[in-house]
Amino acid sequence: MKFSLRHKSTGKLYPYLEPFTPLMFPAYFKKTYVYDADKVPSDKPVLIAANHPTAFIEPLLLCTSIDSPLYNMARGDIFQKPFFRKLMESINMLPVYRKRDGFSENDRNDEVFDYVIEKMKDNQVVSIYVEGEHHSDKRVSPVKKGIARIAFAAFEKHALNDLQIIPAGINYTNEGLPRSSVYVNFGKPIFVRDYWPTYQVSPSRAILNLCRDIEAKLKESCYQIDAVDDDLVGDQMLEVYRSNTTEKWFPPVVHGSQDRFLEEKQVLNRLNAADTLQKDELKRAASDYFNSLSAAGLKDDALCHPKHGRLGKLFGYALGFIPFLIGRLGTYPVLGLAKYVADKKVSKKEFYGSVRIGVGFISGLLYFPLVIVVSLFSGKAIVIGLALLLPVLGLFAMSYRESFLAWKEARKAKAHPERDVLLEKRASLMQLWDKL
Repeated sequence: MKFSLRHKSTGKLYPYLEPFTPLMFPAYFKKTYVYDADKVPSDKPVLIAANHPTAFIEPLLLCTSIDSPLYNMARGDIFQKPFFRKLMESINMLPVYRKRDGFSENDRNDEVFDYVIEKMKDNQVVSIYVEGEHHSDKRVSPVKKGIARIAFAAFEKHALNDLQIIPAGINYTNEGLPRSSVYVNFGKPIFVRDYWPTYQVSPSRAILNLCRDIEAKLKESCYQIDAVDDDLVGDQMLEVYRSNTTEKWFPPVVHGSQDRFLEEKQVLNRLNAADTLQKDELKRAASDYFNSLSAAGLKDDALCHPKHGRLGKLFGYALGFIPFLIGRLGTYPVLGLAKYVADKKVSKKEFYGSVRIGVGFISGLLYFPLVIVVSLFSGKAIVIGLALLLPVLGLFAMSYRESFLAWKEARKAKAHPERDVLLEKRASLMQLWDKL
């Protein structure tokens, strides 16, 4: 990702930290898919309308996906203490004060909105998390009116004919937990100028229309389970789909392909379109199968793929054990600290991944250069080489461990006495699914 010198960030830390942020995601996510990020212009005013599954991962994903510096609007209570306010502002974070957080002074938001409007004049990119709060369920909440008000105010003040709103859907396979996968999808732009004639006649109607269209476009880029009661079976059928398909582990970041996300989204669309009787029958079959799997201590993927447990793989694991051990031990101070802090300090799951990534990122920026400096004092080429390769060996260690655990799970599933019964239940589930 390049950094555009024409559009410099006004945050003091942002230009120094931004080039390193792409290094975080291969260490945290198993796979990152980015679609149409290159369609976000770097020479036009852009408001990114994003969903908000976690607390702080989304801003990091968005800023590493696009070329221009990104300004993010975040909840205002984080900015209360002077230290955190300066820190947030230094990385291009702007406060939004919400009534439910105990704020009632609209002039605070007016000041921030004016700042964003001037950023639009300067052809900058600002992301707004339009649902108003973070949530991990697979549906888009109604879009708040703030983004429309900013857009129309900027258009009216500066006659920004190119002002556009680009929906950005961020979707996690496992609620943003470590070693899940993530899809970052940028949608087609919505031009504010198309709504301006209506705004001149009826501002409230234009705001309503714009928010409605943003929500519709955002739903195209996000997972969407229409009924809350279908959440569990939706997750179960996605798990079945993922077991039925092959996902290459390399490269860890994929740009330009939306095929896999669209296939997963089609699974949920199919569920949404089913009638009540079909859903009830599917839920009973899925519950029976997954409860039986859990009782057996097995996973769906391992049950379906006995080939993952081939004995021949042991030879490869033996060859890779020493690099795995070096990578595992060498990166443990960073990864172990991040896990420890997140496990001890985080009570809400929406914050878990954000804290773990944040602690890992900051400690990694300190730890890996220190290891390299210490290795230089040894004067030994092999020690210096290992220090330089340590981040790569750490990534290898993660992939090695995941592959080995999958191998063990497949061996266990292949030898399990209930295997045939479980496969019959799975086949019955798939027959019901095929009838939807």
